[in-house]
Amino acid sequence: MARVPEETIERIRNTADIYDVVAQYVDLKKRGRNFFGLCPFHSEKTPSFSVAPDKQIYHCFGCGAGGNVFSFIVEHEKISFIEAVQQLGQKYGIEVDYQSGPSNKIFSFLYEAHDIAVKLYHNTLFSEKGKAALDYLHNRGLNDDTIKTYQIGFAPDSWDTLSNTVKPSSFKDAVYEKTGLFIKTDRGWRDRFRSRIMFPIYHQSGKAIAFGGRIFNSDDPAKYLNSPETPLYRKSEVFYGLHKTRDSIRKFSTAILVEGYTDFLQLVQLGIPNVVALSGTALGINHANQIRKFASKVYLAYDGDDAGVNATLRAGYVLFQAGVEPLVIPMPNDKDPDDWVREEGVSAFQEAMGSSMSLLLFHLQKKDVKNLPATDRSRIVKEILKEISLINDGIIRDDLLKSLSQELQLDEVEVFRLFNSQTGMKRVRADSEQSNTKDQPFTNTMQKAQLEIIRAIAFNFDEVYPSMKNIIDFQIFDEPILQKIGLLLIEDKKSKDLSAIIDQFENMDEKRLVSEILFDEMSSDDPQLIIKECFSTIKKKLIKDQIKQARIKIRELESSGKDTKEIIIQVTDLQKSLQALTENIETD
Repeated sequence: MARVPEETIERIRNTADIYDVVAQYVDLKKRGRNFFGLCPFHSEKTPSFSVAPDKQIYHCFGCGAGGNVFSFIVEHEKISFIEAVQQLGQKYGIEVDYQSGPSNKIFSFLYEAHDIAVKLYHNTLFSEKGKAALDYLHNRGLNDDTIKTYQIGFAPDSWDTLSNTVKPSSFKDAVYEKTGLFIKTDRGWRDRFRSRIMFPIYHQSGKAIAFGGRIFNSDDPAKYLNSPETPLYRKSEVFYGLHKTRDSIRKFSTAILVEGYTDFLQLVQLGIPNVVALSGTALGINHANQIRKFASKVYLAYDGDDAGVNATLRAGYVLFQAGVEPLVIPMPNDKDPDDWVREEGVSAFQEAMGSSMSLLLFHLQKKDVKNLPATDRSRIVKEILKEISLINDGIIRDDLLKSLSQELQLDEVEVFRLFNSQTGMKRVRADSEQSNTKDQPFTNTMQKAQLEIIRAIAFNFDEVYPSMKNIIDFQIFDEPILQKIGLLLIEDKKSKDLSAIIDQFENMDEKRLVSEILFDEMSSDDPQLIIKECFSTIKKKLIKDQIKQARIKIRELESSGKDTKEIIIQVTDLQKSLQALTENIETD
């Protein structure tokens, strides 16, 4: 695997500011020494995500997420550590070079293959082979600036246009297979996309990772063909166009969600900057959790046909599950946003946006619930209650149930009773009021003592280490992760950058736990006394365990008629050591 020199990583770590990095994604408010905001990694109403600039680490007291600048980018952007180093290096103007030696370049090759494909398809669109497709896009109202900004292209009706272009790059078969751009046949690798207008799909970092291809002058029954899932591309996590519109969505805390690529392009071209589109799949909870990082409200602008209405309802309730408010922009029957804005203009769309309706009202109106027979009415109400039951936020659930009773002029108590009987769920407190169920690590006496020692040394190294180094013995720790942190703290016999310690752990769960350990400071004003008392506690516990095991051994020897004198002497010596430890602490 490619390696970045440690000095480069350290330089980036020392240059990058955790507040500066996190503030790009989270609205942070100062509270004491630290900054707090809503966690970008789980849904919450009350800020529990904290950034400590003095330590250059972050920690969420709700879900346990935590780490330094590198782990934040890794978790938030869903990229590798090396890619996070590259991204931060670019941000702070630090060149990232690689150490020589064997490396696994699979991700680099995959990105390169997609980059080649984007350029080839885009150039083809503006060539004679792509003239008809380009004319089609122009007739659909897309101008050259939009086409070039989003690198729209054309895959000609050929089996080997892309494969012949990529071959000189000497990619191996494993790379071809993983790109999703080719199909293996008896005659070798063939292009997956042929005679299609190509819409590159980008990661938020701006790298092409997949394609959506619209059929053009072909009898292929599939109107759209999308890249399969690959190491780069997970349909359930990717939006089309988000790499361009993310900042606008964050600015307005509002997104307009459409289904198709051309819907997105038309609206953006007409001056609506906070649009985002799906890429060949229905909106799932991963999508909703992702958009929640940037927006608290999402306007759904799906097609006006029956399929679009049903997709709107599914997407809306999924957004509710993620704690995002869905609003619906009703489309004229059998129209999509692309057709509508080209026919009526952007002002009609903006007016519809201004008169958008709640998801629940849209649901009741489209199903014409008020005019249905009682049995059909009851069935749809139960369907709505089932959707509401999937929402974790108690406030949102209660508001929807109250709105349902009001819209249908039903007794509120009866609606709640029906909901409870159908779902087996009782009314609960809101998310922000519920107790934190996250497991608390290091709860017993021994664990707490080891934890306090770690924190006393980490936060007061220069004060305590010179005078206490003779009693510091991390080898007696029985918690491996605390032992490793302790040894790292004193490795160079000088104060350590706490954020650098996090990078010594590869497992993400360990990184989170280390950040939690190093985030909370000790409460005592006398760290030296804490260290001494805690080491005494640990040693006393170890001696007591030794005494216990020795007494078990004595009983075993006695039952078999063997001599116990030697073991009894050991117990006596251990008891003296235990007494000495106790007296030493009391004297101090």
